[in-house]
Formats: sequence, C-alpha cells, structure tokens
Amino acid sequence: MKLEREEILSAIYHCVKCKLCSISSFHPTEEWLPLCPSGRFYGYQAFYAPGRLEIFREILEGELSEPTEGLLNAVYACTLCGACYEKCKQITSVEIRLPELFEELRGVLVNKGWFLDTHRKIAEKIKETRNAYGEKDKYKYEYEAKSLYGTDVLYYIGCTARYRVPEIADSMLQIFDKLGIKYQVMEDEWCCGSVLLRTGQVEDAKVLMEHNIEEIKRSGAKTVVFTCPGCLKTFEKDYPDMAVELVHSTQLLTRLGNMKVKRLGMEVAYHDPCHLGRDLGIYEEPRAVLKEVADVKAMKREREQAWCCGSGGGVKSAYGEFALWSAGERIKEAKGAGVEAIVSACPFCKRNLREAAENEGMKVYDVVELVNRSLEG
Repeated sequence: MKLEREEILSAIYHCVKCKLCSISSFHPTEEWLPLCPSGRFYGYQAFYAPGRLEIFREILEGELSEPTEGLLNAVYACTLCGACYEKCKQITSVEIRLPELFEELRGVLVNKGWFLDTHRKIAEKIKETRNAYGEKDKYKYEYEAKSLYGTDVLYYIGCTARYRVPEIADSMLQIFDKLGIKYQVMEDEWCCGSVLLRTGQVEDAKVLMEHNIEEIKRSGAKTVVFTCPGCLKTFEKDYPDMAVELVHSTQLLTRLGNMKVKRLGMEVAYHDPCHLGRDLGIYEEPRAVLKEVADVKAMKREREQAWCCGSGGGVKSAYGEFALWSAGERIKEAKGAGVEAIVSACPFCKRNLREAAENEGMKVYDVVELVNRSLEG
C-alpha cells in the first residue's frame, strides 16, 4: 500500500456518513441532482462513497474474510470519478482523496486475489500486446504521422485513441501538421498502465512505466502532449518525475493564441472528463479552445460537479450496462441544454458517450476533432 494502514483508517473514520457527497446541488431553490453514478444506478449504500469506506474498514480490521460477488461489485463498480471527494471538500476538511482510498482498497483486494476476471484478462492482454485491447497491429489511426525524432514535442497517443477512437489521433496529428508544429510519436509506445493502476494491479503496471520512461528519455522530447486525460493523469500522478513538461492537447492549443480557425456554426455542450477536470484541475483550456469554433452552452452539472460519462475505473470493461446508463444520463442532460452535439476532451468519454447517443440524435466529438475541422481549407 502507498498509504499507511493508520492513515487510511483515520480518513475512513473522518467520514460521518452524511452522504451529501452524492448530491450535486442541495440549495433549497435548485433541483437536487445526483452526483454518484454507481450509487444512483445500483441504489445500495455499499455503492456510495460512505459504504465503500465502511467496506474498506471492515477488511482492514478483519471483519470481512471472503470475497462475495456483492463485495466485489461494490468495490469495482465505481468509476473513480472523484465527484464525491469534490463535494466533500466543499463542506468539510477531508483528509485524503476518496479515489485514492478506493484505489488502495482495490490494491488490497488484488493482493488477496480478490478481483474480477475481466480486469485480470486486461492485464494478460497488456502483457501480450502492450495495449489494453489486445490489438496486435501497431495502431489503427489512418493519418500518416510525420514524426521527426529529436524534436521537442512528443505526442503520446494512448491505447484508446490508437485502437478505439482513432479519429482523435488522426485529428491531433493533422493539427500538428496544419499549424507547422514539429513533433514525434513514440516508435514503441506501450500502455501507460492507467487501467492496471485503477483496478489495483499495481505491480503489473511497473514494467510499462519503466519502458515508457526510457523511451521518452531516449526521444529527447521536452514536452509530452496527451489527448487522453487518463494517460496524462497517470504520467502526472503515478510516474516519477522525468523532467519533461506534460500537457493536455487543449493546453497546448491555448498557448498558440490565434490559430485562425473558422467558426463551425454549431451549438454544443462541453463534458468535463473526470481525469482532466477533477483530477488535474483543467477546466478552462478546453472551454477556451471550444469557444473559438462553436457556441458553448452550459449543462446543469459542470466542472467539479460534472456527471461522469461512466467509462473510467475499469467500469466500461466489467459493467457495460452501468457504463452506458451513466453516459445515457449525460446525453439526456446535453439534450436538455438544447444543443446538437456534446463535446469532450477524452477518448474514453467520446467512446462511451457515442455508444449511448446512437439512437438519441446527439452527435459526439472530441475538442481536437472540431479544431481540426475548423482548420481545414
């Protein structure tokens, strides 16, 4: 464990079980909206943050000794979105980030051999192919990267943009070329290890981290750009300091100032990815970039209190129905804002929201897709 046992128990006992962390707004004149996807979907106390903390306490104090199906579901059917922590932080002096505690809980369970076959199989795929999807091809994006080794900027693409939403990688690569930014991509990019770390399989992630660190050092890059907030968070929070700058694509684009983009005549809502917003505090840059190309309307739950798309923390792979339900709730919220498209800045968010929106008449984009389109011609 990264945290000491007594430190964890102190944080657990700090929770008074008020459950205000499950409500996005409790002002008496406003609508009370839910904030915890797993608690809302499953409806049991064990699926809310206070219930999960109680499970952790019982395990640490020896009161739970068998891995029942209900126990595993309560622990792993959580997207680690961090909304509970942000709400708790508003009303109390919370000691430790709740997502960090829940990751520790999963690590304890993995050490006991109590984890899901689905997550075990992901680890096996990564060992075999060095990506989370078990893909044996090097990538599935179509744009030919004009990679110049030795340049200062390195684009770390990530498994999901390489294999499941390649249009994000295609768009970012085209943006580099259209704006005349010299860049490189990793010749041998491995999974960042995020999915393993979030599901408690910490030891399996170490070999990936060591490889990526060496490859980035060898590249000579000074800045590493990410379109995947999950990858960025992992490099920022879990990797040792590599003495390179780590930035999200929207941060890079805001630095460029006037990109001479054309407005697209669209009304859109921006969906805050949990890793980008709550984990890394990046709220303004995606909005600033998006406002250059489209009219942006607000949804009811935004920024620190944004509703999670349902894709993170290993949920998409293990609890598909729950993941799509959560994304569907977000699509409803976007429709309520009267927009034609919902835009995020995360491959995981785009993939899950797109699946949920298939029959809803709602378009789903990543910010870099719209920027790339606005630069065309």
